[in-house]
Amino acid sequence: MTKRIFSVLLTFIMVSGLVLCLGGNANAATRISALWRPNVSPESTAQLGSLRILESAGGSLKKDDWVNISLPSYVELEQFKVGTGTSTTTDLIIIAAPGVTVGVTDAGFTVSTVANTVYGFGEVAPLKAGELDIAVLSKNSFNLIVKKDWSPFTTLTLRAVVSFDRVKIKPVAPEDLETSEVRVTLSAPSTAGFSSGTVAVGTLLTAGGSSITAASPKNITDIGGSIADITLREDVVGALEANGADFTKEKTIKLVLSPGFTWDRVELSRYGGFSEIGINILSDIVTERDGRSALYLGINNKTGKNPGELVIRATVKTSGNLTSARDVKVTYGGTNPGVGGERIAEVTVAKYLVPGLTSAAKSTLDVVAGRKNQQIGSFTVAEGMPGDLPKGRVIRLTLPEGAKWNRPPTVTREAGNGALTDPPSTRDDGRTLVYTVSATSTSRTIFCFKNATVDLALGVPEELTVTVKGPGIDSAATVVNVQAPVTLSAGGGTVRIGAQEQAVGVLTIQENLPGALRARDAAGNRAVLKLTLPQGVRFAKTPVVKVADGDLELAASGGSLLDNNRTLVIPVELSSATPVEKKPTGNQSNNGSEAVAELVGSIIEVREIFLTLDRSVPEGEITLDVSGSALSETEGLFSSTDNQLTWALARCVTPVQDAVKKEAVFTIGSNKYLIGGEEREMDVEPYIKDGRTYAPVRYLAYAAGLNEDNILWDGQKGVVTILTGNRTIQFKVGKKSYLIQGMAISIDAAPEIVSGRTMLPYRFVAQALGLQAQWDEAARQVVVR
Repeated sequence: MTKRIFSVLLTFIMVSGLVLCLGGNANAATRISALWRPNVSPESTAQLGSLRILESAGGSLKKDDWVNISLPSYVELEQFKVGTGTSTTTDLIIIAAPGVTVGVTDAGFTVSTVANTVYGFGEVAPLKAGELDIAVLSKNSFNLIVKKDWSPFTTLTLRAVVSFDRVKIKPVAPEDLETSEVRVTLSAPSTAGFSSGTVAVGTLLTAGGSSITAASPKNITDIGGSIADITLREDVVGALEANGADFTKEKTIKLVLSPGFTWDRVELSRYGGFSEIGINILSDIVTERDGRSALYLGINNKTGKNPGELVIRATVKTSGNLTSARDVKVTYGGTNPGVGGERIAEVTVAKYLVPGLTSAAKSTLDVVAGRKNQQIGSFTVAEGMPGDLPKGRVIRLTLPEGAKWNRPPTVTREAGNGALTDPPSTRDDGRTLVYTVSATSTSRTIFCFKNATVDLALGVPEELTVTVKGPGIDSAATVVNVQAPVTLSAGGGTVRIGAQEQAVGVLTIQENLPGALRARDAAGNRAVLKLTLPQGVRFAKTPVVKVADGDLELAASGGSLLDNNRTLVIPVELSSATPVEKKPTGNQSNNGSEAVAELVGSIIEVREIFLTLDRSVPEGEITLDVSGSALSETEGLFSSTDNQLTWALARCVTPVQDAVKKEAVFTIGSNKYLIGGEEREMDVEPYIKDGRTYAPVRYLAYAAGLNEDNILWDGQKGVVTILTGNRTIQFKVGKKSYLIQGMAISIDAAPEIVSGRTMLPYRFVAQALGLQAQWDEAARQVVVR
C-alpha cells in the first residue's frame, strides 16, 4: 500500500510539474516575427507588414490564454485580417483563407464571421467559434483569446498571421519619435502560453522614401512581349542611397516579376535628380532563390538638388508552360534605406492571355421549382485573346431538362469590341438559345448575360447550370439554386406482395415557403394536389387528410380517389400566407443552445394510409409521385415525368409466410388467444385504455411467426427489439415513436409495462410487422392476418 501511495504521489508531482512548465511563457512558448516591413509616411492611410505568431511546441497554449497586441499611439487600425495555418495534421486552429477580416471604426468593430453586427470596444467576438476570439479594446489595441480545449499531449501548434491591411498614420514630428520603426507590442500574462515582446512591422519615413507606379497593363501571350512602363520616384531628395558596384548585394533596389515570367530587354530613362551630372544608374537581371526574375538597380551617387525619377521600359518572356490567364505583377523592394523593405509596393504591368473562351457565373439566385418566369443569375463568356470569336460562329446557351428559357438574357459588353446578334434564335423546345457572332473583336471581349428568366418543372436539378458551347468551349456556369415547393416525409413501414389493406406510416407534406401550394390554376379553376402510387399498388380506402399547422385551407372532403384508387386528389381551397416554425425531427438537437427557428409554410398530414398490392409489384421501395396544378404552374410546358416529385412511401418485401397467413385472434379481458384456430395462453390480458386497444407486443410478434430468439428485452433501457428476416424493430417504454432500421416513426401512444409485459395499441405493432389488423366491436376482439 505504501508503495502504491508513493507511486501516485510521484505521478501527481510529475504531471503537475509538466502542467506548470507548459503553462508559463518563461521559455518563449510562442515566437513572433514580421513577414515584411514597408515604408509609411505621416498623415497617410497605409498597409503595414504582417505579424506572425508561431507556437514553439504543441500544448503550450491553453484554453482562455490571451495576448494583447498594440500599435504606437500615432497608428489607428481601420481594417486587418487574422489567419491561421490550414493543415489538419499540423495546425491547432484552422481558419480558411483569406482569414477573418476585422473592421474598426469610432463606433466599435466588426468581424466578417458575424454579419450585420457591430461590437463595442472591449466586447468579445468569434474569429472561429469555440476556438479563437478577439476583443478590440481601442483603435490601436486588441486581444486574441484561445478558446479551444487544451491537451498537453497534442502535437498541433498555432500558426497565426495578423495582416494590418489598412491603418491610419496620424501626424507625428521626427523629434517626438523614439525610433523610426513602427513596432507592434505583444503583452501576455505570465500564466499564458503566449510570449511578450515587440516586432517592427513598418518604417516611418518622416524624411520620405520612394515608390513605383505603372501605366495601363498591356496584353502578352506565350511568346512574351512589352509590359507597361514603370515609374520609380523618390519622395525627397537623396532618399535612395548610393549602393556601389556590388548593387545586387548591398543597399539593394529591385523589381521582382511574378512567377513564370523573366525580364528580357530593359531600357532606363532618367529624369529629375537622376539626370544630374555625376549620377549614373545601372541594371542587372538576377534569378532569386525562389526562382523569380529580379531587376536590380545600381546608383553611384545620391540625388542632390531634386528628387529622382526613373522610367523603366521593358519586355518579358514566359516560361512557356502557363495554361491559364493571369496578371503579370512587379514587386518593388530592397534593403536600401530609401526603399525600406523586401515588399514595399506591387503593380500590375501586363495581362497574360491564353486563347480560347471561358464562362463564369457572376451571381447565383434562389428560385422555386414548378414556377414560370423565374429570374436567374448573370454569367459571362470571355475571349482569352482578341478574335477567339470569329464572325459567323455561334454560341449556344443550353438549360438542363426541366428548364426552358422564358425571357432571353440582356447581352452587354464588359470589355472589348466583339458583337453578337440579338435577339437569339431558339432550339431544343426552348432549352437552347443560339447567338451568332456579328463582328470579330480586335480587343479581348467579355460578354455579360443578365436579367434572363426561365420556366421550371418540378423535377429540375437543385443547381441549375447554363451550358455554354462555342468555338473551343463546352463548360457550365451555375446561376440558380432551386428549392422544391414542398418536402415530404413518410412514416415508412413494410408491405408485402399480394396482401390487402396494409397500414403504412403517416405522410407529412410541408410547404417550404408560404403559398407554395396554389388554390387556383392559370385558368382560374380549383387547383389540386395529386399523390399517385405505382402500378400494382392502390389505396385500400381514402386516407384522412388534414392541415396540421398553418393557414392553408383544403376542401372539406379532404380528398378523393381516382385512377382505380391509385391517385389521391386533394383540392386546395385557400393558399397559405403566414409562415410557421418548422418542426424539428427526432434527430435534431440544439446542443443546449438557443436555436434559430426555421420558418416554412403550412403542413399537411395524410393519415390512415392502407395499401393493397397485387402480385406484380416488385420488391423494393414503394414510391409516391406528387404532382398537380396546386404544386406546379408549368404542367403544360413539360412532360409529366419532369413535373412531379417522387418520395419513398414504404418498402415492399416478399409474400407473407404461411405462419403469417394464419389468422390470430386476441380477446379483450382474456389471456387466451388463437393462431390458425389453435388456442394458446398468455400471461397478460389485452385491455382498452383511452379508446385504444392494447395488446402484448411479444404475443403479437408470435402471431407473425416469430419465436423467442427473435424477441429481445433490455430491462435497463426499457427497449423491446424484434428481429425479422430483413429488419430490426425497436419499441421503447414511454416513447411515442419506434425505430425500423434506425428510422424513427411517430405514433400517438407510448408502450407501457403491465404485469411485466410491454403493451402497445395493436395497430402500431401490426404496422411495424407488415400485418393487417382489424377490430371486431361485437366480439371485442383484435383479428390479425
